[in-house]
Amino acid sequence: MSTPLIVVFALALALVVILAALVLRVKQRSQSLSALGAADASNGDRQSIAEYYLPMTRILDASELAVARELAGERTADFERFRRARIMAFQSYLSDMRLDFHRIEFKMHYLLLSASQQEADLVGKLNSLKAKFRYQLLRIEIKLIFFRLGIGTIEIEPLVLMLQQFEENLMRRPALGAAAA
Repeated sequence: MSTPLIVVFALALALVVILAALVLRVKQRSQSLSALGAADASNGDRQSIAEYYLPMTRILDASELAVARELAGERTADFERFRRARIMAFQSYLSDMRLDFHRIEFKMHYLLLSASQQEADLVGKLNSLKAKFRYQLLRIEIKLIFFRLGIGTIEIEPLVLMLQQFEENLMRRPALGAAAA
């Protein structure tokens, strides 16, 4: 009789531990989402997307890397460490760019929900822009793989301009400007 009671107690204890872990995980997730929301709100402080991504346009610039190689001299390990750090910083900017695009895309979807019949062409424009952006992003990620191997260069300006134009077009819409305020 005591064995089944111990088994029931062990199962109940395991269930409590699992539930506590789930509650903790949900709490951590909600905190990270609120932190993301706070980060998104802080993005409104910067003047433009192009201004934020300006360092990204020079971070893997061949002339700057050539100067760094000259400064490193015979210490190629130092230069390789510097180059890897630059690539990691570029990847961080690329991740931010993806988040900015998703943030703008979300706002555009909101705009489409409140759009009038005259603005029905926005769906096609949004899908076209999404496809172009994702294509350019994929090209840059492939070029980054080759860049790590020492092959080629990366031109990020067209992607930054595309994102900036998308945001500018979005902010010109009165329905979203009122909703964002």
